[in-house]
Amino acid sequence: MKKMFFLKQCVKPFLTMIIKFFWLFPIKKNKVLFSAFSARVYGDNPKYIAEKLLEVTTSVECVFVLRQLPKESLIIPSEIKIVKYNTFRYLFELATAKVWVDNTRKQDFVVKRRGQIYIQTWHGALPLKKIERDIESHLNKRYVRAAKRDSKMMNYLLTSSQYGKELFRNCFWYDGLIKVTGSPRLDKLIGNKNGLCKSTMDELGLRPDINYVLYAPTFRDNGDTDVYNLDFDKIVAFLSKKFKGTWKVILKLHPNIRDEHINGGSNVINASLYPDIVDLFSVSKVLITDYSSSMFDFALTKKPVFLLTFDLNSFLKVRKLYFNIRDLPFPVSMNMKEFQDNIISFNNKDYESELGVFFNKLNILEDGGASERIVSIIQKNLNY
Repeated sequence: MKKMFFLKQCVKPFLTMIIKFFWLFPIKKNKVLFSAFSARVYGDNPKYIAEKLLEVTTSVECVFVLRQLPKESLIIPSEIKIVKYNTFRYLFELATAKVWVDNTRKQDFVVKRRGQIYIQTWHGALPLKKIERDIESHLNKRYVRAAKRDSKMMNYLLTSSQYGKELFRNCFWYDGLIKVTGSPRLDKLIGNKNGLCKSTMDELGLRPDINYVLYAPTFRDNGDTDVYNLDFDKIVAFLSKKFKGTWKVILKLHPNIRDEHINGGSNVINASLYPDIVDLFSVSKVLITDYSSSMFDFALTKKPVFLLTFDLNSFLKVRKLYFNIRDLPFPVSMNMKEFQDNIISFNNKDYESELGVFFNKLNILEDGGASERIVSIIQKNLNY
C-alpha cells in the first residue's frame, strides 16, 4: 500500500506537465467539462446542469468524466461526450475546456490556465456535519493542502441559501464569488414530482400497492459499518402500525461505502448502486437517516424524516455538527424504543409547521430553477 501511494505521488508532477503541454492547444470557447464525486458517477448537480445546458443551446460541447464507462442501462444524452478519468484524453479535455463544473475537489496535480472558469457546486448545499476549514485539525494534511489549492482555482462557489453562503465563506478557504442558486439535482423533485415518481417506480420495478421507506445513512470516519445493520423487520412493522399498509425499506448507502454488505432480509431493497438518490426521494414516503444532509433535501417534499442516531455520543466525539441535532424539526431516536415512540406520536401538522419555521430561518432558495440560474452563469462565460 505504501509503495503504491509513493508511486502515485511520483507520477503527479508528470501529469501536471502533461496538462501544461496541452496548453499549447487553444481553449475551446464552447466546451464545458463536468465531473461528479471525483468521476465516480454520472449524477448530482453536474449531471443536471449539463442536461439543462443542452436544452437551451446546441452550440455547446459537453464532456463528462467517468472512472468507468457507463452501462447500457444508464441513460446519458448522446450529445454528452464521455471521457475516461485519468487518461491522456481526460487531461487534454481538462486543459482545453473553457468551463469546469464539479461537485468535489479537483486532484492536487490539476492546474488551471488563464482564461478558464471553474464552477464548484459542492455536493451538500446545506451540510449537517462540519466540513473543510471548520474541521481542519481532523483532516489529512495532504487533503488540506489540496483543498486550499483547489479553492484558489475556483471562480464561483454555489449554494442554496443565505445561511449556506455565510457558512461556505467561512469554511472553504475561498474569497471569491458565492452565488445562491439552489440545487440543480433537486429541481426535478420540486418541478415534476408525479412524473419522476412514476419513472423511478418503473425503473426499479417497485409496486404501487407497497409503501417505501428510504434508509440513507452517512458514512463513519472510523469505517464502522455495524451501525447500519438495523432490525428492518421492526422498522416496517412500526411504520405499518402508524401509517397503515405494507411497507418495505429501500437501502441507499453513502457512495463511500456503497459496496458494503448489509444484512437486510426480505423487507429490504438494496439501491446503493442506484446513481440518483433524488429519484429515490420521489418514491419514498418516509426517510430514515442519521447525520446525512439528505434529511434537508427530502424534507422539501414535506414527507416525514426520522433520525436514527444510535451512536450519537461517540459520533460527536469524532465529527462536530453545525446544528444541535435535537433542535432540528426531525424526531431523534437513540434506540429502537425511542424510534417506535417517535413514530407513534408523529403529528404531520406540527411537523410541517416546524419545517416552515426552520427553512424560513435559513432563507433557502429551492424553487426548481437552480439549473437555469447556473446555465445562465455558464453562458455568460462562454464565447461561442
